[in-house]
Amino acid sequence: MFAATALGPYCLDQLLGLLIAEMAAAERDRGRSFEQVMLLGGDEVVEAAHELHAAVRALDWQATGKTTGTLEEWRERNRVAFREINQFHEAARVDLGVQGKVTGENHPERDLLLPAARRGGGEASG
Repeated sequence: MFAATALGPYCLDQLLGLLIAEMAAAERDRGRSFEQVMLLGGDEVVEAAHELHAAVRALDWQATGKTTGTLEEWRERNRVAFREINQFHEAARVDLGVQGKVTGENHPERDLLLPAARRGGGEASG
């Protein structure tokens, strides 16, 4: 089976290979960034980075089939990752002496911007 992309027609196996390579590159970049945080961040930042790293790994594992899950479980993993991103940002801002927050009264919690789940005949639900 083939798919047309901006780069031309690709076999779906080729596209999957490209996606897996991109995910591996992103993981290497995250690893380098994580190590920098371990070296330069305070205790709260380091702990928040560990929690964020674990949440993102859970997404990667489901995306690559290392773990299984439903669409709703995928969405919940995304929600957890976004909460952990916000916690990391909060800890980093305090560590850096930046005033203000990225959550709270001035920044209401927002849900994911994801399409509704589909049922049976392809109808959107939500």
